[in-house]
Amino acid sequence: MTAPTLEELLQLDSLCLREPSGGPLDVDAHRARLAQSIKQARFASVRRSGALVAYGYMWPRDAERWFVGDLAIHPAHRKAGVTAELFGSFMRLVRESGARELHSHVLAGNAASVKLHRRLGFTEAHREDKAIAFVSQVANLAMHVISLRARDR
Repeated sequence: MTAPTLEELLQLDSLCLREPSGGPLDVDAHRARLAQSIKQARFASVRRSGALVAYGYMWPRDAERWFVGDLAIHPAHRKAGVTAELFGSFMRLVRESGARELHSHVLAGNAASVKLHRRLGFTEAHREDKAIAFVSQVANLAMHVISLRARDR
């Protein structure tokens, strides 16, 4: 699977993400952050008619702990099939990496992402005013993804 280009990621993120203040995404600042964070990332992605509609990426903190940099699904494609395909690909990526634990940060005001993390079995590790740090053991995450995929069929 070919990793999405920076421009594809930016295009999708501009539809899905907001600034911590709740305002529109600052695309130039996000481009710089994204370009830095994806250097060592591994990707799972979903395309429809050649267009990127969903992706997730992660990078190692150490051999067993990986950080989920982003998960994004185009608003028009937030359906069971795309979600199941993305998480199936993402879980293959996780297994191939050898990760045993995943970490993720979510803006506290991003209710959809907070809900998704909890549905996937992530637990809250730390909370601040603007962000929540989540953690999940891969075995726990895998069981939640299997359960979601079975329910969505």
